[in-house]
This record gives sequence, structure tokens and C-alpha cells, in this order.
Amino acid sequence: MDNILIAVDGSERSLEAAKKVVDLFESRNVDITVITILHEAESSVYDVPHGASSTMSAETMQELRDQRKEEAKETGRKIVNEASSIFESLGIDVNRVIRLGDPADEICDYAEENNVDMIVLADKGHGGVKRFLLGSISDKVVRHADTSVLVVK
Repeated sequence: MDNILIAVDGSERSLEAAKKVVDLFESRNVDITVITILHEAESSVYDVPHGASSTMSAETMQELRDQRKEEAKETGRKIVNEASSIFESLGIDVNRVIRLGDPADEICDYAEENNVDMIVLADKGHGGVKRFLLGSISDKVVRHADTSVLVVK
């Protein structure tokens, strides 16, 4: 086992999954990647509030979209940084990844693209923005991943 992908969403359960990786693999030389997915359904946070478009210029609307997009990215950075700190406090280097899309698809795609040996995720959870890992996501990853999956309860 050389390359481990840990999917987190900011929930306590996903952080417990990350800690389980430490318990299982701390003494081994492994590559750790922490990933969070900004769900496509949340792309609506980039939209301008209903009715506001009639009173805003196109430039102002674009600025608002850009601001909301940056806020979502910042939330993603906080999530991966929090989980990464678990490993870094032990001197373990971590790769950080933030993607936009369907969570299960993005996790499986990343794992395949990067020759991941194992995906680790919580059985369910949700962050402050209810991002992913709501049971059905972990189930979908288990069914569709081309590699081993550890689901932490």
C-alpha cells in the first residue's frame, strides 16, 4: 500500500477516518492525499440572488459570483488543511486536492487517474456546507472504485 486517498468533508466523522489512516499506516512509507469535493449542486452558491439581477450591473453580478466562488474554495482549503494537519503534526507530507463535481465520481476518477492503492472515507458525514459523504456517496464509491476502499464507521 503506497498511495492512499482520504476523502474528507469537514465533518468529525471524516476526520476520524483520517485518524484511522494514521493508526493503520503511520509506521509505513505511504503517500497521503487528502481530497474534498465541492458538490455540483453547491455551484448555485455562485448564482446571483433571485431578483437582484434586475438591479445590478453585469460587472457587479460577476464580482458577486467571483466572491462566492472564492468563498467556496476557501471552505474547501480549510477542510483539507484541517485533515492534513493530522498527518503533518507527525511529520508526514500530504498532498491536498479540491475538486468540483459529483463527490463519488470525482473521488473515483482521482483515484484512477493517480493510481491510488486505497480510498479511505467515512461511512457518512457532512461539513458546515453539507458537502458529501452522506452514506450514499460512500456506498457509490465502494461500488464504483477500481481500487480498495476502507469505509470507517
